[in-house]
Amino acid sequence: DAGLKERIPLIGGGTFTDEHVLRTMGDEVLGVVTALHYSAALQTPANKKFAGAYEAKYKQVPSYYSEGMYVAGMALKAALEATGGDIENVDKFVNALRKVDLSDAPRGPIRFDDFGNPIENVYVRKVEKVNDRLQNTVIHTFPNVSQFGPYKADDYLKNPVYSRDFPPCRHC
Repeated sequence: DAGLKERIPLIGGGTFTDEHVLRTMGDEVLGVVTALHYSAALQTPANKKFAGAYEAKYKQVPSYYSEGMYVAGMALKAALEATGGDIENVDKFVNALRKVDLSDAPRGPIRFDDFGNPIENVYVRKVEKVNDRLQNTVIHTFPNVSQFGPYKADDYLKNPVYSRDFPPCRHC
């Protein structure tokens, strides 16, 4: 309404145009750029299979949330297989879960760092209309992004904990 779309690019967090809300939006969202570790429009064999099966069953495009639960199930299955189903031995199961390395997840490869956080691709997406339907088209991929971004974990962890005083504000 303010006319900003014609003057500046509109950028948002990943869930701003996630598929669960994208289906309720109109052409006003065309061109919006977001970043997230999933897009239903990813053109990988694993995602085509997942998204196709999901849409056939639920009559809608899968969202980040749908894919996230599916990948959680994949990780749990891999850990269960690695432990021979021994979920009662919690330490053994958690260690197996931390070692999960999925090369065929719908979002692309995912594994966990030494702290249990994911290392996965992050996709820059742009809302486009394809075959009369809005989608988050991937326009750039940052591969294997960890919680530490471009930094090595040891170097990153030498810094103070993020707070109102760190990093220092250069323009305050």
